[in-house]
Amino acid sequence: MNSLQRYVLVLSRLLIAIIFLLNGFGIISQAMAAKVLIEHGAPASVVPLLMLCARTMEVVGGVSLAFGIYPRLAAVALVAFLVPSTVIGHAFWQVDGTASYTMQLLNFLKNTAMVGGLLFIGATASQPTLLPRTSRSDTREQTGSERASRSSVPAA
Repeated sequence: MNSLQRYVLVLSRLLIAIIFLLNGFGIISQAMAAKVLIEHGAPASVVPLLMLCARTMEVVGGVSLAFGIYPRLAAVALVAFLVPSTVIGHAFWQVDGTASYTMQLLNFLKNTAMVGGLLFIGATASQPTLLPRTSRSDTREQTGSERASRSSVPAA
């Protein structure tokens, strides 16, 4: 993987992590999401706990994506969170012909695009980290790879 590909992968993870971090830290209001949960039959006493769990998942997943800490696992976890929340929270087909149809359709499509990006991240095996490695860890890797190459060379 060349350096341009590494930078693009890191940038793409950062860009997709932003929305999860903004939601998770409460910068984007979650009042509508709580209202939707109650409308779909969730007990009002449980909704704050569900919202806390969702925010925790978003913050942990967002930080993990941004810094490259198990990014594939974070992407899969966020997909598992995002798919049901999208189907429940942005059911545009249930509001056809109303004023909220376009907004729900756009939010559904936005979340669908985010799922696509997360699936791409989850399927990309070699994920670089945000922070560069120290020279000490690079030395260890080189030493280990040099040892491996030396042991595979037949003795003369």
